[in-house]
Amino acid sequence: MNGHRSNWLLISLLAAAVAVAAPLKAAPGSNDSQVTFHFAGYADATFTDTQGEAGSLGEVTFAPIFHIQVGERFLFEAEAEFEADDRGGKAAGLEYATASWLLNDSSALVVGKFLSPVGYFFQNLHPSWINKLASVPAGFGHGGAAPLTDVGVQLRGGHAFSGGHRLNYALYFANGPRLGLEGMEGLDLDVEGSSTNRDGERVWGGRVGWMPSPRLELGASLTRGDVVLDPGEMGAGMAEPARTYNVEGLDVAWQASLAVTLRGEWIRQRVGDAAMSVAPEGGTWRAWYAQGAYRFGADRWETVLRVGDSQSPHSESTFQQTALGLNYLIRPGTQLKLSWERNDSDSAEADADRVLLQLAHGF
Repeated sequence: MNGHRSNWLLISLLAAAVAVAAPLKAAPGSNDSQVTFHFAGYADATFTDTQGEAGSLGEVTFAPIFHIQVGERFLFEAEAEFEADDRGGKAAGLEYATASWLLNDSSALVVGKFLSPVGYFFQNLHPSWINKLASVPAGFGHGGAAPLTDVGVQLRGGHAFSGGHRLNYALYFANGPRLGLEGMEGLDLDVEGSSTNRDGERVWGGRVGWMPSPRLELGASLTRGDVVLDPGEMGAGMAEPARTYNVEGLDVAWQASLAVTLRGEWIRQRVGDAAMSVAPEGGTWRAWYAQGAYRFGADRWETVLRVGDSQSPHSESTFQQTALGLNYLIRPGTQLKLSWERNDSDSAEADADRVLLQLAHGF
């Protein structure tokens, strides 16, 4: 959301949700079992020392999450995000807001703005108190290769088979990304969900995860559809052709023991060529990472190693990364993370190494 008016609107809506939901549960004589309100979320503060720059308390984030369950079948959920940077800038946004209809014990129909079901990291690991390093993997943040959010409808669920095997799935139909131009570097893919779709094109896809054992999950993601260069990028009267939009992804997570966790992910977004476009050449965004974490027995200390690579049409998003972390678990849901990143790129903007110290708390 942009501008003070949008920020105050978001705050007002969240305040109204709290004011309305709380009395519903506590009102005398009401049926308390019909409406349940739950407040959760996370917060963090990060000190960043980037090579060649002065160290600063770079970001402070507060992300409240609201859940309202009505009866046994309907769940409303929303996450807001408030940030402050090292220059005093402020930002507020609606990360997601959904309404879910619980069809049965193993499936739900979800509508609204939701975390993209394509890929694994962003929909499951991105909150700072869950992520084991103080930064996201290369290519898995804003402007990267992984879709972040979308607006539409999805069907989520799972099924247990005999022998302990389990299958989970998420299928969706949504507005898809917005395609724009970034100066002379070609196409720019905005992978955050938008409630508008001026080109009339939609995308469909999802992710399927297979768990042959409780400690191992193998996942595959796929999206197909069309995108059109944002009409706002062209002069009046100019029409843009549709071009293909494809996403493929693979992920794996293995809890090797109580002390060792291994995971990895590969994802690719591709936008096709369009000969009659003002920007005829398409683009590919691709990223992968592999991560291992070791917990010192029953101790509160943990070490993390992550290697990854991001490829993009834009030089500032093309780099290789090695990250090493040392974490201290203060209490369940609260940890202090010291992370060191080595970044290698032809772009000076992406080539700087970093040290990050982060205090993260989930509630």
